[in-house]
Amino acid sequence: MQSPSQRVFEADLQSANFRNGVLKEHWGVVALDWPQAILWIRAAPRMSAPDRFYVSLDLEGYRTTAPTGTFWDPTTRAMLDASRRPKGKASSRFAKVFRTDWEGGRAFYHPYDRTAADSHPDWRNQQPHLAWTPDHTIVDYLEAIRSLLNSDDYDGV
Repeated sequence: MQSPSQRVFEADLQSANFRNGVLKEHWGVVALDWPQAILWIRAAPRMSAPDRFYVSLDLEGYRTTAPTGTFWDPTTRAMLDASRRPKGKASSRFAKVFRTDWEGGRAFYHPYDRTAADSHPDWRNQQPHLAWTPDHTIVDYLEAIRSLLNSDDYDGV
């Protein structure tokens, strides 16, 4: 039997906003083994870099609780090696969100990410516009990552 959070997540996958992102080839679902999901996100073209990155997300408690996750290697079925992760301009927001020197790279350093938000409770007050709330959906999470992967701060791999 599905949990309430799984039902909400699967309904969000059927939403017009999520399906619009799929149709525009911004993102897609690779696998869902609740509460884990593997999704891909389109990245801007860069020399010797893939056109998409995969993320593994833990969706336990979705939407009440923010997702948490990191870049994923679908071949090895493990966290993507730091040498193959997207890189950004030094000191940019991109470099800060996708840093690997925090939590061993197991979570994105972003207020939408559960691990980051839980370890930085002050972010909710300092950046309320970026804090995850039950009104957010997987589209918000994916769009936050996609916008960084398509920004001028993204240098490639």
